[in-house]
Amino acid sequence: MRSSLFFLAALCLESIVALPQTGIIASTTAAQHTQVNNKASIYQDHAEAALERLQQWYNHDTGLWTSYSPSWWQSANALTTLIDMVQIGSPKAKKIADTVIPHTFQAAGAFNVREGHRLKRAAAVDNTKEEKNPYSNGYYDDMGWWAMTWIKAYDVTGNKTYLATAEALFADMTTGWGTNCSAEGMWWDKQHTHVDPIADTLFIEVAAWLANRVQADKKSRYADWAVRAWDGFRRSPMYVSGEHYVTAGISVQTCRLGKNPHGYTYSNGALVSGLVALSIATGNRDYLQEAHKVAHTIMKIMSKDGVLREPNINQAHPGQAAPQFKGVFMRGLMRLHAADPRPEYREFAQRCADSIWDKNRQGAAELGPDWNGPFHGPANASPHSSAMDGLAAAWRMTE
Repeated sequence: MRSSLFFLAALCLESIVALPQTGIIASTTAAQHTQVNNKASIYQDHAEAALERLQQWYNHDTGLWTSYSPSWWQSANALTTLIDMVQIGSPKAKKIADTVIPHTFQAAGAFNVREGHRLKRAAAVDNTKEEKNPYSNGYYDDMGWWAMTWIKAYDVTGNKTYLATAEALFADMTTGWGTNCSAEGMWWDKQHTHVDPIADTLFIEVAAWLANRVQADKKSRYADWAVRAWDGFRRSPMYVSGEHYVTAGISVQTCRLGKNPHGYTYSNGALVSGLVALSIATGNRDYLQEAHKVAHTIMKIMSKDGVLREPNINQAHPGQAAPQFKGVFMRGLMRLHAADPRPEYREFAQRCADSIWDKNRQGAAELGPDWNGPFHGPANASPHSSAMDGLAAAWRMTE
């Protein structure tokens, strides 16, 4: 029987280390260990080669990685990918992160302030009452991405300024709570033009992750927010509770699902990660079991030939947002596997990583948006860092 024990550990993926099953290590042969170690080393080599290419897109003036203008939320994800590699154990990532994390914190925040807190898909927002946090803007999902990044930066550095920044971002996110469709849900933006599940799933994720890192006197507040947000979200049309997956947004006018309610990999990945963290924060394994159900659903309905694939998206020309999505799911799956390992997660991650490298690569280590291949350009940091998440997940799960 699978062990139900798991515990927090500092500077580890979501600070979780799963206890091994009795007897497995003893029965594993030296040859099997060698095979696993060799395979993990291959994924590490691929991820570190891709990291070198990623850094060629890093803009020292803005502290952002060049992707789709203005490269704002995508850069938060690129930095998260780098930090994940530090936590997995990449010495190359550690060397880069020691410089890039503090530089990005200063430069990207300053760039956002210079732009008037308007960095989002060329949209202009009147933020005359914007919070002083340099990472705030008019979009709640943007703030969620950066909050997660600075939480993870805190994990690897111990710098409390990063954690305080994440807390301030979450405080700003709470101003989006309550829509015309539900008193227990999030707006996507401060202008209240759209309701989209990524804002909700990131809200759950950020709250739960903070609950596991703040001082004891703050823990219950964040945990309560995460529980409340999940309870509201699972009852909304944006979550198919019977089939355990997140759909797309709902119409502000009708409060019903839009014409394309298939959902995306990234909102499901953020939910998986959030539910894992919520299980730790509350000690309630029901959240962990729901995370397993979501993960299994997405691996089944959002894949081709066993490789993760964004549904109803032109794989060659996926637009400016979708190239980032799949990596977010792989991060969530990696954290779920760290909390409660399942062989099917490792096998899925390995298939994705193998396909990325063998079919979706240009040159030495440039990665595109279609993980099933072939490579489609032009290349930039968004699809590249997303595919790196796939490589990193396979490396972490194969160790």
